[in-house]
Amino acid sequence: MIAIRPPEYFPRLAYTGLLMHVDHFVLADTFQYSKQTFQNRSKLRNPNGWQWITVPLFHQHGRAIQEAVIDENDKRWRERHWRAFMYNYRSTMYFEFFEDTFQPFFERNWERLGPCTCRSVELTAELLDIETRITRASSLDGQPDTVADILTTVGADTLVAPEKVAAHDADAAPEVQVYRFEHPTYRQNFEGFEPDMSAMDAVFNYGPDARRLIREGGRAPEPLSHGDKSGGNKS
Repeated sequence: MIAIRPPEYFPRLAYTGLLMHVDHFVLADTFQYSKQTFQNRSKLRNPNGWQWITVPLFHQHGRAIQEAVIDENDKRWRERHWRAFMYNYRSTMYFEFFEDTFQPFFERNWERLGPCTCRSVELTAELLDIETRITRASSLDGQPDTVADILTTVGADTLVAPEKVAAHDADAAPEVQVYRFEHPTYRQNFEGFEPDMSAMDAVFNYGPDARRLIREGGRAPEPLSHGDKSGGNKS
């Protein structure tokens, strides 16, 4: 089973759960960049609830994710992101355990969004010991930029897609299975609970047990039904 999704910047739990439920995950960095999505931003838990961390970009309308240029005039964004993780998570049980592996990401001079956000997904998977094969669409022959073309290039038939986009992808694959995620409520570093944080929120709070927490939030993929086809949307 394969999933094909645009990369998220330090992805949410639901995204990571899908990654854990398939055999092969393609980071669709050849897809067009979309504003106001998680492709260049993530949510971190903080004392007031949560905050955005955002990779600054030049105007990138119509560009592929792999080609979106990071704003070189904002030279301190990596430092701000690292400090946000430090401030909000250094008192968690597992931050120091992962710190030496995690910090080098913010020391690298990222010039384009694709390599940056793809690496953030790969790093999240590594810290969670996820064994799913991960491929960047930009590394495939011809750099395919549609779901159908990626499936053809990798020779896959069964596509696993999140519930919100499964119907949209129905015509792209011989078989589409729907992945549903019920967000778990878990202990966070500050009082209360906020959903849709970066999966690193669970990693720093739960360590190796974060994998179980995320996996249990997902349901085994199920074949796309007629109701899914009629009720789906493209978001």
